[in-house]
This record gives sequence, C-alpha cells and structure tokens, in this order.
Amino acid sequence: ANGDFEFPDLLGAAYEYLIKYFADTAGKKGGEFYTPAEVVRLLVELIEPESGHEVYDPTCGSGGMLIQSKQYVEETGGDSRNVHLFGQESNDGTWSICMMNMILHSAGGADIQNEDTLKSPQHLTPNGEIRPFDRVIANPPFSQNYEDKSLEHRERFHTLMPAGGKKADLMFVQHMVSSLKQSGRMAVVMPHGVLFRGGEERACRQKFIEDGILEAVIGLPAGLFYGTGIPACVLVIKKNEAATRKHVIFINADREYKESKNQNSLRPEDIDKITHIYKSLANGGDALAKYARSVGLDELQNEDYNLNIRRYVDNSPAPEPHDVRAHLNGGVPVSEVSALDLHWQNYPALKESIFTARSNDTAYLDFSDQITSKDQIKHLIESHPELQ
Repeated sequence: ANGDFEFPDLLGAAYEYLIKYFADTAGKKGGEFYTPAEVVRLLVELIEPESGHEVYDPTCGSGGMLIQSKQYVEETGGDSRNVHLFGQESNDGTWSICMMNMILHSAGGADIQNEDTLKSPQHLTPNGEIRPFDRVIANPPFSQNYEDKSLEHRERFHTLMPAGGKKADLMFVQHMVSSLKQSGRMAVVMPHGVLFRGGEERACRQKFIEDGILEAVIGLPAGLFYGTGIPACVLVIKKNEAATRKHVIFINADREYKESKNQNSLRPEDIDKITHIYKSLANGGDALAKYARSVGLDELQNEDYNLNIRRYVDNSPAPEPHDVRAHLNGGVPVSEVSALDLHWQNYPALKESIFTARSNDTAYLDFSDQITSKDQIKHLIESHPELQ
C-alpha cells in the first residue's frame, strides 16, 4: 500500500516516471497520451481547483491533468479526498494506462470512461443531458477530423466546424464549455490556428467573445509538446461575470522558457509570471509592456475577432543598434554596454572582466585580453564567480 513507503505517493510517482519515459522514447506518438508536467501545472494553476470540486478532462490521455488537479488541492491546504475526478479517453490502451495511474495515485474512485468524447460523451445527468463540472481542463488532440453525422448531443455545439478539414479543435472547446458549470472555470491547450482562421472558427470566436466567457488567451513557447514543434496557446474560459466582461486578457509568453536539445520546457518562474499577471489583469491590474494587457471588445471587433496574440501584445525585440564607426574600426560602444546597467549591478566586477577601457577613446571599449574569440565570451560569463 502507498502508506508503507517512505513518502505517500511513491507508487504513483514511479508510474508517472515510467509514463514520461515512454513518452520521451515514443517520439511523435508520445503526445497522444502525455502532456509535459510543466504545461499541466500551468493549466492547473490557472483553474485553481478546490476541495469539493468536480474536475473533468474530456481527452484525459494518461490522466496527468486530473492527478495534478488533485495534488494542487492538497498543496493549497484543501482535502484532496474531497476532489472528484472525471475523464474520457477514446484510445483503449491509453485508457488502461490512465486507470492504472488513478489507482496508483490513490484516485481509484475516478470516473474514467472509454469512448470518443465528440461522438458520444459519457458523463451525463440523470436526465440524459451533458453533466456540468466545476473545473474543466484538457489538451485535446490538435487538428483532428470528426464525423458530423455520428454526433450525439448536438446541442453542445453552436458552431459546427468543417467535418473533413482537420478543424475539430473548437468542437472540443465547445464541448468543454457545455460541460462547465455557471460558476466554473476551464483551461484548454489549442493550436494557434484557432485564433485567426476565418469561416466557422471566426464565428465561434465571435460567439465566445460576445457571450463574455473568453477570459484569457495565453501564448506558449514553441517546442513544448511531444511530436510537434509548433507553438500552442491556452484559452481560459470563465462563465462567472460573463454578462459584464467586455475585454479579453492577452499574455504573450512565447519568449520565456528553458531551451533544450530535444524539447523546450516552462520553468517555475515562467509559470509564476504567467499566473501572476493573469490574476492581476483579471482583477483590474495594469498591463505589462510587451507581455500582457487587457483588450476591449471594441478593439477586438475592429480586428474582426482575429485573436492573433501579436496583434495585441507584440514582444518582438527592438531593432539592434548599428554603430558604423565600430563596424569599421572595431570596439564596443559604451552606450550599448551602459544600456545593460541593470545586469552589471546584479553581478559586480563582471563588466570589468569582459571589457577594458581605451586610454585615448572614452566612447568605445575593447574586449579583455582573455577573450580571443567570440565563443569565449559565453564561457567567461558563465564561469564568473559573481554569476556562480
């Protein structure tokens, strides 16, 4: 039993490690059943599940989002035994992995169904209607087709996407919205295409915005997910206060991440920054230049409901200055070095170890004698005692 081990969730942690190992070695197929834990953590912190909540994932894969939701409640002082988990997964093998994951994390009472969510949702009320939940969270498969004629409970969808156009993304979102209580909150990972493509997808976006339920659009870095290098985004939808919500929060976080050879990842500080600014803007806080701001309904209408994040929060770096004299005669302009004063103050003596002053020219610096090639600059900085 879990209670016999050094720490309570050892079996669950070991199984999670194996799932991640299989995802790492499965290449493109890894994304079909596993979402990186850092991305899951971000979504969980955005929806903030609480004790007593029912949490639902309509495309639950191996169940990581449900498990982390349960763990978040425990971390924040709630009773995780009083969190009720619900999920649905269409792949038989992945469903089996999910069921084992639940058992080993002491969540064996979770209600996990094995069926195609768009075709036949399994979580219904006693009256046979779509069951609503307190929190809904998901990373649906990107750019899938679906069969229009076989859809059950068609009332879930106010805008049907082209059945053969690999555009089922917003169909999943509409199902999630229909599965959300009036007081609920949901977060879903989506490809960027749903933000700007026209036709039915534009009409669906307009409906979300005019209904006041789309609270935030968050741009993520590229290369976070298995099997695809494309950047994704997170849609945060909240039915509470929808009647008075006349804006959408845009956060452009695609430039802040840990870069790795095979796959990029979100660092804890990246997640904290996203969630902090999201909560701040949701409560009327100030915008953060080149990172996040609230965009009013009028501006969204003027842009024809195109939600391309860089239209509203452009985080492109300023153009690099060029000093013709330095290009021709060598030297580093003092003005460019002084622009980094904030960093030099954090690491005293670092600047002096990189640059030396010119005795006859105060406008330019030279690299120190120990730097004889460009690649040595990075090594000198990373090995400097102040940085260490």
